[in-house]
Amino acid sequence: MSRQTILGAVVAASLPLAAVALLGWSSGSAPSKIAGTFEAKYAEQHPLPVADAAGHALVLGRVEGVNRSTGATPYMDKGKVTNLEFADLVQGNGPQQGYISMSQGADTVISKWSGKVTTTLSPDKTPITTFTGTWTKVRGTGRYGDITGQGTYKGHFTSQTEYTVDWSGQISGERLAER
Repeated sequence: MSRQTILGAVVAASLPLAAVALLGWSSGSAPSKIAGTFEAKYAEQHPLPVADAAGHALVLGRVEGVNRSTGATPYMDKGKVTNLEFADLVQGNGPQQGYISMSQGADTVISKWSGKVTTTLSPDKTPITTFTGTWTKVRGTGRYGDITGQGTYKGHFTSQTEYTVDWSGQISGERLAER
């Protein structure tokens, strides 16, 4: 067997191994499932009454808290949460939207979210306010510089100025696969 034939056979045999190695680093790898929860408190809250109906108000707020990862990965565990939100509510019901950032050092992720607020009265006439919706990752820095992802959230108010949010979803990114 000639040297050229042997070299060709070695190269041909090693191509599948090279392909497998390259695919392991591909951004096409399976998304990572993530989940978390946070308690947040209003740092600013600005309700603006709208005179068209009783109980109609636009509400702009900035909320802060700390995330706790509840998923299989430590995604943003103990990360700082800042939520900028806007709601158009009539009697405590209506659409809400905003941007939330989670950060740990140089790693930051910003998501755009939207959903619905629902307020009902308990038997003792105390308001019970809940909310649900979806989120999409829009930007990241550091380890999350090329992040993409989406998911859902649900939460409830624990007082007039505090609420709890549970969220879950999935993220992808080439930089995530490198760690």
